[in-house]
Amino acid sequence: MNDELKIALVGMAGGVIGGGVSGVYQHVREWLTRPRLSVDYETDKAHFVDFDYVKPNGHDISAVYVRVRIRNLGWGVAKDCRVFLTRLEEVRQSRATPTAATPTALNEALVLGWPGGTNFEPQDIPRGPHFYADVVSVSKLTPDWRFAVREMHANYLEKLPTFRGTYRFHVLVTCDDAVPVQCKIDVAYDGDWHNFRADPAP
Repeated sequence: MNDELKIALVGMAGGVIGGGVSGVYQHVREWLTRPRLSVDYETDKAHFVDFDYVKPNGHDISAVYVRVRIRNLGWGVAKDCRVFLTRLEEVRQSRATPTAATPTALNEALVLGWPGGTNFEPQDIPRGPHFYADVVSVSKLTPDWRFAVREMHANYLEKLPTFRGTYRFHVLVTCDDAVPVQCKIDVAYDGDWHNFRADPAP
């Protein structure tokens, strides 16, 4: 084997090894810098919001809101994040089944909104700040559940808002480049906003 051929073979081997190392490095870099979503509910004033406000025109919109917190614990920006209500159950209490959950008529995923009730568009979530999304609220003036969804079919509106008892909300958060995450919240309501309660579900 002449010297030129040896040099050519060594060069080819180096290129293959270098390309492999470069590919592995890129893969590891993307994995380490990927976004990582987190969603939770805690029993504090940031998640359970008691809101009193009367508009200048005299319209009272005072209410109590249940919100989930969404964070990005990774290093890359989580692109186009959406929040969904994927399941709604009635929680029945008994000795035999302390937390027996019965599915309601809701059988599709509904888009939940960011605080304010008008923004349902996807959001980019960087590492650091905390984002919140509304799940449900009750007015201090009228005794029905108000689901924080973009739209709800009339069939659901006939029964779901007038329920008295405990609902279990299944909330899912997705984005383009991270694994979806979810949490469950048990929310109890007897028609009186003073007795409105929310706790993380098991």
